[in-house]
Amino acid sequence: MTLAVSTVLYDGYSFDAGLADIAEAGFTLIEPAYIHGYVDFGETDLSEPAARQLRHRAQTEGLGIRAVSAHLDLGEADAAEMLRRRVRFAAELGAEFLITNSASHARMDSFRAALETAQDECEATGVVLALENPGHGADNLIGTLAEGNALLDRIGADWIGLNYDIGNVFTYSRGACDPLDDLAGDLRHVVHYHLKDVATVADDWVFTPIGQGDLPYDQIIPALMQHGDVPASLEMPLRLARPGRADPVRRQHPCSRTEIAAAFTTSRAFCRSYGLV
Repeated sequence: MTLAVSTVLYDGYSFDAGLADIAEAGFTLIEPAYIHGYVDFGETDLSEPAARQLRHRAQTEGLGIRAVSAHLDLGEADAAEMLRRRVRFAAELGAEFLITNSASHARMDSFRAALETAQDECEATGVVLALENPGHGADNLIGTLAEGNALLDRIGADWIGLNYDIGNVFTYSRGACDPLDDLAGDLRHVVHYHLKDVATVADDWVFTPIGQGDLPYDQIIPALMQHGDVPASLEMPLRLARPGRADPVRRQHPCSRTEIAAAFTTSRAFCRSYGLV
């Protein structure tokens, strides 16, 4: 498993700054992140010309793009066109996976309609839609691995899989679901992982480098590696805070580039110590 680095870590900086730092640290893969509440972006940033430009900038730094996070609620009324735009964007980036959220149970019909309109785009481009379990909220179709499996069993499409976010399953459940226990389930639909860690500080949650938080990554990483070469990204939204363990909020100022570099260096060293590079 070759680790990618999500650019969410560079919230507050230009893509060029993040690409240069990530390449200098010796990584070969990035995961561009377009997640409302995590970073600033608009729909025009997800155009095909913008994708070609970003792909060229990444290649100039010697970086590849395997997955892109471009989240939206697939139950929204305008989700169909937004999803097709994101599929085309991912294809122009050369990405294999487009990572997004699903929807609430109450919006199942709109969710299914959005998927149907994107099927031709996904099949034509080869982009796999990787539905991610969320880190906060309620009533989502994919709160746990078992719920994700049940949903994909009903959909029955080989161009849709799961992006299993290990930190999200913990925080979405308010700490009740141990990711290690969840990962003991059936991983047949998982096509991509997000490695995310979180620590409890008084009444709050804070995001940390991998291996520095509450989650047992010393056991989680070996468990993942038993299931084959499934791609994974380091996703560390260090600028976010969760006061009172509530929904994430962005701090006023971004992390320093020194702090950011230390975070992915520490995380990679931890992952390498368990055989994940």
